[in-house]
Amino acid sequence: MTTEQSRRAGRVVGLAGMFAGLALGLLAAASPERTAAAAVPSAQPKEIPNPPSTDHKYVGAVVCQGCHNEKDPKENPAYLATKGYEFIRLWENRVWGVHDLHSTAYKNLLTDRTVKNKKDAPNKTAQKMEDNLRRFRGESYTVATDKACLACHASVRRQVSDAAPASKWTAAESFSIADGVGCEMCHGQGSGYQQKHQESQEIVNPDPDGPERSVDWREWPPAEKKKWGLVDLRNPVEATTQCASCHVGNTRDGRFVTHEMFAAGHPPLPPLDLIAYTREQPRHWGLPAEMPYLTGLVKKNPKKAEDVFHIRKGESHVARRFVESAVATLRASVVLGGQLASEAKDDGMDFAAFDCASCHHNLKYPSDRQARGYVGKPGRPLFRPAAFELTKVIIGHAAEMEGGADLKASLSELIAAEQKLATAFTNKTYGDGPKVKEATDELQKWSEDALKKLAAVRYTPAATQGLLAKVVEAAEKPVADPEVAQLYTWAFETLVLDLIPPTKDKEGKLKPPPEVATLRDKLKTTVVTRLRPDALFHYEVEGGVPGPNRQPVDERIGARMKLFYSFDDAVFRKAFQDVLPLPKP
Repeated sequence: MTTEQSRRAGRVVGLAGMFAGLALGLLAAASPERTAAAAVPSAQPKEIPNPPSTDHKYVGAVVCQGCHNEKDPKENPAYLATKGYEFIRLWENRVWGVHDLHSTAYKNLLTDRTVKNKKDAPNKTAQKMEDNLRRFRGESYTVATDKACLACHASVRRQVSDAAPASKWTAAESFSIADGVGCEMCHGQGSGYQQKHQESQEIVNPDPDGPERSVDWREWPPAEKKKWGLVDLRNPVEATTQCASCHVGNTRDGRFVTHEMFAAGHPPLPPLDLIAYTREQPRHWGLPAEMPYLTGLVKKNPKKAEDVFHIRKGESHVARRFVESAVATLRASVVLGGQLASEAKDDGMDFAAFDCASCHHNLKYPSDRQARGYVGKPGRPLFRPAAFELTKVIIGHAAEMEGGADLKASLSELIAAEQKLATAFTNKTYGDGPKVKEATDELQKWSEDALKKLAAVRYTPAATQGLLAKVVEAAEKPVADPEVAQLYTWAFETLVLDLIPPTKDKEGKLKPPPEVATLRDKLKTTVVTRLRPDALFHYEVEGGVPGPNRQPVDERIGARMKLFYSFDDAVFRKAFQDVLPLPKP
């Protein structure tokens, strides 16, 4: 950066920290819970029982809706005894069922051959894909019965295990299509915890302002809940791993969009950013600052708040979740790369293992890609770079922070490991499988080590401001990749919102800080800043409407891809240079 840009970026670091604290944990606690007044029980903890079975099965969203579909849980006498609405919202399904694209995931597979309900229309994208695949798979083929499609577009009846591997799934018996991607695809199959997490006990001598009954399940360690089938989505690494199974891919879970599927018509997968994705999902869970139980627990028992709910006292929960999820996304990417390398035939890895833009990019002169340079041999297809670039920014910043001494060598190690992977990818035209596997194994270990080292870093408001400055600095350099630009743009929005929360307009709707609104306006013709470009968007959606609509996938993808291939590196860099200085919140 120039001296003036450095001075302005320095002003970012001086912003006062104001943040709501983001907690993604869609903890499926269907029963009301205790309030902050009774956050820390005085009695000795009870022995935690083991589940009667660890072979957890699917129960269906309709069971979860019995408790999580309340219009106003405070008005329901059934919830007053435990005041669960101070721990979770209890109206989660009212957002998921109306606005969330996951709930219609299966319907996106329906074609004129498989539509049965008159309310459902054939999906144009699925129709095109099915028509193309039938030409060599046979006239009986449909995407709605292809287990490779159902693995991400329907709900799996049992978790993946050695006893029930994804390779043994069958379309007829292994999936439920009723919910699309329902509650249990993220939270874990519910047969074990569905009843257990509702059990409550009478509180002896309750606080006059507190609940009359407590729910012990809530304060169980995440490892104990996992035995009963619940995925710890409050842990950013666990949440990212769960999301990445579909949104990045994992062949062990039977989830991978092959090049054949892309060529037939499957839309490209955007780079995964856990915070940005869930912001647009839209969020149907409560933030810690919105849940009195959680805010009370942080004050009364900060160790338990961190151990059970991954909330650190005095730290930006948003920044913590952002950095850990970004590194976990890189880990998921290299895990998939290693899987594909292990499965590679003599002719190399599946083309979908490579960065699409290595081949599918506009040819122009002067070339942004040539100006940026290449990690590996020019002219050979490489891996997708976005997760690597964002992780470099995060690790480089963390290494300069208090507690980051152990990360000082990590950045150079990552760059060296990336170079080794690039050499393995370009050693042969379509990748050298054994060498790719070796390189991805090293990167997986690096990611896991980096996540452990990041625990020593504290994301105070000042540290969050410093990370924002590093993102801006990176965005001002040659990028030449629309996916990297997406991640930098989303990172900017995440961190600015953490420091300067959205305010309400005259109608009571949350609006973005001017810094975010201005940047989005400058990038609206060249960067995909919204996963649903033409959909109505609000930062907070309560049960019902208004909120993002579920427009047909072909319309959504058409608008997104038009933006994607309109990327202009110069416009992107100029937008970030002009967005500073940021005002004080």
